[in-house]
Amino acid sequence: MNRFGSVIMRRIVWTSMLMLTVSETLVLHWLLLVSGRPGLGWMQAVLCAVLVAAANFAIASLLRRRSRTIRPVWVMSRLFMVGSLGALVSGPLLILVFVSGGLALGLTRVFGGPDRVADVMFVAGGTVAVAIGFGSMLWGYLVGQRRVRVDRVDLPLRNLPVPLEGVRIAHISDLHIGQQLRAPRLRGLIERVNELEADLIVITGDIFDFDPSFIEEGCRELSRLRARHGVFAVLGNHDVYTGTEAVASALDRLTSIRLLRGEYVQVRIDGAPLYLLGFDDPGQSLSERDSESQTLVRLVQEVPKDGPSILLVHRPSFFRQAAALGLPVSLAGHTHGGQISLPPPAHHHNVARLITRWTRGLFEDGDSLLYVNRGLGVAGPPIRINCPREIALLRLVPRR
Repeated sequence: MNRFGSVIMRRIVWTSMLMLTVSETLVLHWLLLVSGRPGLGWMQAVLCAVLVAAANFAIASLLRRRSRTIRPVWVMSRLFMVGSLGALVSGPLLILVFVSGGLALGLTRVFGGPDRVADVMFVAGGTVAVAIGFGSMLWGYLVGQRRVRVDRVDLPLRNLPVPLEGVRIAHISDLHIGQQLRAPRLRGLIERVNELEADLIVITGDIFDFDPSFIEEGCRELSRLRARHGVFAVLGNHDVYTGTEAVASALDRLTSIRLLRGEYVQVRIDGAPLYLLGFDDPGQSLSERDSESQTLVRLVQEVPKDGPSILLVHRPSFFRQAAALGLPVSLAGHTHGGQISLPPPAHHHNVARLITRWTRGLFEDGDSLLYVNRGLGVAGPPIRINCPREIALLRLVPRR
């Protein structure tokens, strides 16, 4: 990751750990109050926060080292993430409860009312706050991240040749094949993609997660993908972490997927040419805001102009350059739609906004379009809230 990206990520990590420590301390304070004991005093709260922070760092370090090789430790690491997110949501809500309860306590004492009113607010309000925080994360883990939705979207293009009108492209991304997506579940997702009977299937990166031991298993399932005019893909940053050449070699040997690595391919549909362009994700060495690639410049110069071109790229941060170069359509993934977002129509307010302005769905820049897929897998916490896994069925239509 470049210097700017590294600074941002460090700030995010440290801010998250600070918020987690404060939130867990508040949850402990609330638990003491509910049990009928005095809550934490200032000195006790500071000492507790220090101990909680030390425990969090120790647990996270241990789980990170062992989770990729020991299955029970991996399960524990996922549960730790779910619980941590529950605490992060509960903390700010508990602050509101304690502030409101403190005001209520002050008012009752001024006007001679019973302290019981404030006590009820502390207990009842805190219960609601903790239930929302941990309950929402538990729902996202048990239910939300298991939902899969097919989104049907029209892509209006200028000067679209008549034979290409109505061409359907099944777009999937970010499978993260590995511990969190094994063969049986992957097979079911592939069957759902094939049921759409699309003209083309495209995969915009992060096919695998981290572990190269899952490459062969994943490729044998991916070989089941079927489309009239072929299956095409590019590699994402997690494929780089898994091993770029190992992934590329296995896809070539075990599947019929055409991997685009700094190249373009012509697809003829009823005699009309459609061009697909793609290149490898560079891994960590770029900013997430507005990325640029000399490979993309070269591809745009080389690709024939007798038909529309579609760019397959992992990160949506290349969209501004693609639009400036005149590419009519870019398909991307990488963001997972944030995995946790507000409900529609505010779903663009999600965690992915920390790294990009293009988080999910369809975007326009002049005559150029970008579609960002929410992904078929998860990374990090296995949680999705207001953000189901996605199979996008994109249809080319003339812009009128």
